[in-house]
This record gives sequence, C-alpha cells and structure tokens, in this order.
Amino acid sequence: MNDFAKNWLYQEFQQTGKNYASLEEVNVYDPSHDDFRNIQNEYDLIDQWLAPDKTCQWADIGCGTGNFSIHFAKKCKKIFAIDISQPMLGLAQKKAKEQGVMNIEFQHSGYLNFSLPDKSLDAVMSSLSLHHLPDYWKAKALEKIYRALKPEGKLYIYDVVIPDIDGDDGIHGFIERQAHRGGDFLREDTLIHFKEEYSTFDWIMKGLITKQGFALTREITEDDVLKRYLCQKE
Repeated sequence: MNDFAKNWLYQEFQQTGKNYASLEEVNVYDPSHDDFRNIQNEYDLIDQWLAPDKTCQWADIGCGTGNFSIHFAKKCKKIFAIDISQPMLGLAQKKAKEQGVMNIEFQHSGYLNFSLPDKSLDAVMSSLSLHHLPDYWKAKALEKIYRALKPEGKLYIYDVVIPDIDGDDGIHGFIERQAHRGGDFLREDTLIHFKEEYSTFDWIMKGLITKQGFALTREITEDDVLKRYLCQKE
C-alpha cells in the first residue's frame, strides 16, 4: 500500500477522550472505575460466559491496567494483553510480575493492528474500549477479531452503548448517576466520553456484530447505556 493510500487509515494510537498516554490518568484509572464497577461480578460473568480452562488462549484487547488479563491468565494457558497505551501496559506488566503471572504476552497495539495468527484464539475480551473507534473501524476491528478466533470461538464485549429509544434520557441519567458515584471527577469523565468518544446505538452495534458473522447469543443492559454482548463465531 503506497503512502497516499495509507493517508485515510484511522490512526489508532491517537488518544480519544481521556489521555491514557498520561501516567497521571493511568494512575487514577483503577480507583475511578471502582466507583461504578463491580469487578468481581464482571469476572464471574466472564467465567460463566467464556468458561476458561488450562487449554485455552485468549486476547484481552484494550486491556488497560491488566486486571482482567491477570485474573484470567491464572485460568488459561495464555493471555495476549493488548493496549495502545504504553503506560497502561507498563502498569499491567508490573502487576503481573508482582503476582507471579508469567503466561501473558503484552502487545503495544490495538484492535486494528494487533498481531495474532488466524484461528489461534478461543476467546477475546473487549471491556470499555471498543468505543474509542468510529463505527466503520469498529467493523474492521470485529473483522480482525473474527479471523483470529477459532471456529466457535467467543467474543465478550462490554461497552457504553446508546439505547435505541430515549437515548438522550439514557445519557443524561447515566451522567448524573456517575456524578453521584464519583463526584466531579467521574461526572467530567463521563461528559468527556459522550462529547469526544464514539459510543453508538445498540441497533448499530448488533448490526456490526451479526454482519461480521457472529451469533449474538446473550446480552445484558445496565444503567441504560452499559451493555454486554456474548458473541460466538459461526
């Protein structure tokens, strides 16, 4: 591909919303998410939906500070932890080392650029990160994930997704609930999300998932705009 043809490609390593190339932002990531997430419940749901065992290889794309990669590396053969933020990966690697978890391969990459062989993964986790891509590039990311999964491989997506009906009400309500949970910091974080990032409608997300060839087998909606999808390669 010549340089002219490359000019239109999405620059995945650019930061959208909060700047997670900043160590200051990375250091407050875990405590701020603890204000509105029950991480143990998320682990339990992924355990139920994806059923890890010592034979499986997973990828955690947009792995952030590594909590999910580390937790499930203890149950899987290998985890590929992938993120565009070098400070995020640095913190994740530090945590893994402290916990003696050695079966994680860290990649400074993203949804559009990760390097894994076709049909090499049993499952992929995507947690609160796919919204950093515009819709066309979400589709390209899902295409790449689909290729990397084995037949009947599973994809877990958890993200901020706009409800198809009364979207404004859903967004406004979520902003206020986040402010109640985490004060001005979490309110501002949520405002930045909706102003600068790329959350899309539920019907569009479902269309992107099924158009790629995934079966959408389960879904859960929380807080109007938090959505979980369990997808399986057909």
